[in-house]
Amino acid sequence: MNNLLTYIIVILTTISYSFAQNNLLTLKNGQKIFASGMNLAWIEFGKDLTHFEETRYAHALDEISVAGGNTIRWWLHVNGSHSPTFTDGKVSGLNPEEIPNLEKALNLARARSIVIVMVLWSFDMLKEQEGVNIENNLSLIEKPECTQAYIDNALIPMVLHTLKDHPAILCLEICNEPEGMSHKHGWTDVRTTRKYIQQFHNLIAGAIHREAPNVLVCTGSWNVQVVSDIGKFENWYSDKALIAAGGDSLGTLDFYQIHYYPRWYDEDYSIFHHPASYWQLDKPILIGEFQAKGLIDLGYGYKPKTTMTTEEAYIYAYQNGYAGCLAWTWTGHDGHGGVQDAEPGMRFLKKKYSSNIIINFEEKAEY
Repeated sequence: MNNLLTYIIVILTTISYSFAQNNLLTLKNGQKIFASGMNLAWIEFGKDLTHFEETRYAHALDEISVAGGNTIRWWLHVNGSHSPTFTDGKVSGLNPEEIPNLEKALNLARARSIVIVMVLWSFDMLKEQEGVNIENNLSLIEKPECTQAYIDNALIPMVLHTLKDHPAILCLEICNEPEGMSHKHGWTDVRTTRKYIQQFHNLIAGAIHREAPNVLVCTGSWNVQVVSDIGKFENWYSDKALIAAGGDSLGTLDFYQIHYYPRWYDEDYSIFHHPASYWQLDKPILIGEFQAKGLIDLGYGYKPKTTMTTEEAYIYAYQNGYAGCLAWTWTGHDGHGGVQDAEPGMRFLKKKYSSNIIINFEEKAEY
């Protein structure tokens, strides 16, 4: 009886370990990691590629690394106010300092055993903000020839010169919360359709996969209701939906990314109240944003019936099949918390699950 019980436990443990491994993210060296870390997300909003503040950037990496993290999420073009350059309504290139700054940022991350989720755009591209040309950005999203101009003159030069082979790249994220630009769910000053958002993603993802097949691609969805097909939800980013919108067979995502803030949504929409398997998706799921202070009422209102500490949130994400968990945000600028708040969760995971947290760039992992 004891032998049978032991055998069953071993089998269940093996299955559980295999399931967890299949839901992790794979680096270029073959190592499977759980992306435990924080959103940077920017030092200067929309300017980090053109006005790179190396000292503050390195300080952010140091603090997150010391706290136990292995990943940062960093925003690049954001709203197009400073990067890339436009000529006659189309992207014509990059500023000369952008690629060198990008390489410098990656090398600083590698030196600290950190990988980067590189966010290309954000919903802010359709908001009325200083330096933003909404007309140009809308064309970039909706007109294939304008999307292609960005791909040819800015994206591919970055990919080929810096991003294609650098080990500190975890993935390229096409857009932060693109649903914010949609007529159905959006909040930006100018809106577009779901079809155009999907087309934009398809064309960019296809271009990345064509030039750099080993670079992972995702997008940062604001809520699970646009990623899962359960109940009344509808997945905007399935392979079928993206290919139908843009026609590029390579234009698909390698994994999903979901954000969650309890001031807006209750347990039915919460990635911290359901295991990854609940959403019935065929790819890993990264938790890309949640408040660093944990699932508590920060004074804005609170929808769920239960609360969760930050440490419990990181543990829940790891133990329930998610691919990573990134708190918002290192800058601590908006009341959601900072690195001191997120540290207990990152530190626990590094101590308990070090093989999937500690990154070794120097050796090719064997799994």
